[in-house]
Amino acid sequence: MSGMMSAPSFGQFMREGGWGMWPILALGLAALATAARHAVRPEPSWLRFVAALWVTLLVAVVHATVTDVAAVFRYFEDPARAPDSEIARTLLIGLKESTRPAALGGIFLTLVPLCAAVGLYRDAAARSRAAAA
Repeated sequence: MSGMMSAPSFGQFMREGGWGMWPILALGLAALATAARHAVRPEPSWLRFVAALWVTLLVAVVHATVTDVAAVFRYFEDPARAPDSEIARTLLIGLKESTRPAALGGIFLTLVPLCAAVGLYRDAAARSRAAAA
């Protein structure tokens, strides 16, 4: 595909995703930091907190994505905003931008459980060593 456009800047990516990108970024960073802390020093109380943040992040991602899709459809309620000749292109651009919250959140929704798994593994290994001693 020789006509591909360059990737958007992070600022443009955030603007395209709308206001819901900011809670996703904040929750994602908090969840990732908490999961990384659990990976380094595993404690069950931290794991519960990681799980609560992960679920909250998931809800924020779904909410922001649905809100973005609703805004795209609301845009088409007024025929003056989107002439018939531009409907398909405008719809596709709007739906592309609506995927931004899921794209950002998906990174955190993947990395957080990965860090939690490292903590679970380290905790099990430490318990195994303690039982063997």
